[in-house]
Amino acid sequence: MKLLLKLLLSLVLLLLVVLSVGYAFLRSHWGITTVSRWISDATPYHLSVQRFTHDWSHPLRFELNNVTFGEDGQPALLITDKLTLTLTPHQFVSPLHFSRITIEQGTLVLSNLTPEVTLPVSADHLVLQAVKLLNPYPTHCLSAKKIDGTLSPWQPSQQALLGKKFTFAFSAQMVNVAHQKFDKLVATGNKDHERLIINSLSGAVERGTFSGQLSRSADGQWQVPSLQLDNIRFQTTKRLNELLRPFTLATIDLHNLSINHLSIVGPDWVINDLSATGQHLVNPRSPYGHLVVDAQSMVIGTEEWSNPHLTLTAQNDTISIDKFNAGWARGTVTAQGHWQKSSGNLSLDKLSLNDIRYTLPENWRAFLHTELPPAISSITVKSFNLNNGLLIDVNPQFPFQMTATHIIGNQLILAEQHRWGLWAGTAEYYAAAATFNRQDVRALWFTLEANDETLVLRDIKALVDEGPMVGDLTISQPPPHAFALTLRGEKFPYAALTARLWPQPLSGRGSFTLQVKGELPSLLEAPSHLDGTITTPTFTQRVGP
Repeated sequence: MKLLLKLLLSLVLLLLVVLSVGYAFLRSHWGITTVSRWISDATPYHLSVQRFTHDWSHPLRFELNNVTFGEDGQPALLITDKLTLTLTPHQFVSPLHFSRITIEQGTLVLSNLTPEVTLPVSADHLVLQAVKLLNPYPTHCLSAKKIDGTLSPWQPSQQALLGKKFTFAFSAQMVNVAHQKFDKLVATGNKDHERLIINSLSGAVERGTFSGQLSRSADGQWQVPSLQLDNIRFQTTKRLNELLRPFTLATIDLHNLSINHLSIVGPDWVINDLSATGQHLVNPRSPYGHLVVDAQSMVIGTEEWSNPHLTLTAQNDTISIDKFNAGWARGTVTAQGHWQKSSGNLSLDKLSLNDIRYTLPENWRAFLHTELPPAISSITVKSFNLNNGLLIDVNPQFPFQMTATHIIGNQLILAEQHRWGLWAGTAEYYAAAATFNRQDVRALWFTLEANDETLVLRDIKALVDEGPMVGDLTISQPPPHAFALTLRGEKFPYAALTARLWPQPLSGRGSFTLQVKGELPSLLEAPSHLDGTITTPTFTQRVGP
């Protein structure tokens, strides 16, 4: 028994001697560099340590200084001034698993690690203090400065440098994600394989601030319990539809949204001082949602809107336009209705334009020949009102102006199968004064009826100088758009009739009857064919070939 005790005591003393010699060896510069070189030669990694320090007041904590570590054949993954390893009793079972690994004043370059490689070390806690992060892959550009945080536990694996299951709490002074810069970013949360929960996220971006929560389920569904944006202002080279496209395609469930004083400047559009609140904004499924948007002004192309307000409610397949109003063309616009996602039908229960002063854009005819976007297949306006409007077209080929215009329309189908037109409905039109191709007309009035087959203007009435004029116009909707026009006038200034209808200039006044038929290349172009007669008290003149 005494022999066994002496043997055990000798082994303990020998172990203490070995540990003392090893400790002294590591504390020397030559010793730690030799161990670093041996590890580099014996493993698929390269390691460089300039100094090893230890304080007996913290016996389980060891400090490595001026450390460089990486994969063989690759630039360094980690470069740090100070790396602290805290041991744990688990060290006897897993020598490379530590209680805590602390990196101070270092740089992590994620792109310098092959994705298939699994790092041999792990820890109950990975602590970063003032660490710089780099991942300069073109498709996953990521960088951050002055990262402080803790990740628990840290168990790196293939394709997951941070591990598959952990909790985290981080802050960073500057973060760049896909060329978007964030400042003072703070985040806490946890990850469980493909499931990610960020309990709190806040930071500064584009001269404003943001805060919120978000999570991603195992099947890739994103949920945002809350998101708040304040005083953000930025410029973009994208058009408005390009900027919004990722949000319409992504699968996101946004429970609560709050935006305050957001301003965006695009290449041909501007949104100034936008504020919004939203609840249950779900895409692409939309069982229920509500959104209220206000802005100081909005410019899209050449169109400017002042103080626009929009209230939307989504339920199942339908988005209701509860309220829309804005200042436009020195007047106001109000609307309400709904849009069905499955059919693409936009139905406005009410559309009112009041006191507008609008000059039609140069390409308005070409625009009406373009197809509507895929999301909108048809547009129906159940009640349309234009009150005291001024409409101007400065096209030199046929300029016109309509002053103090009033239009009342009912059940108007303004687009069908992605095509603009007037496919159905009734309307009553009145303009106190108008000018068509430099000819003044007063008190123009008519009623309009449209269906799939015909477009009819009935009881056309107007005054040209002091001469009254009445008539009717019928146009076929299907090409070649055959039409028939009848006009009658008294005390009518003959010079007002165009040279195309009357081959010889005439003067004076008198009565006339015009009956003409023809075809239109489109509803927005001049007739391609005319055939008819003009009758006055003194003669009858054929119109056409």
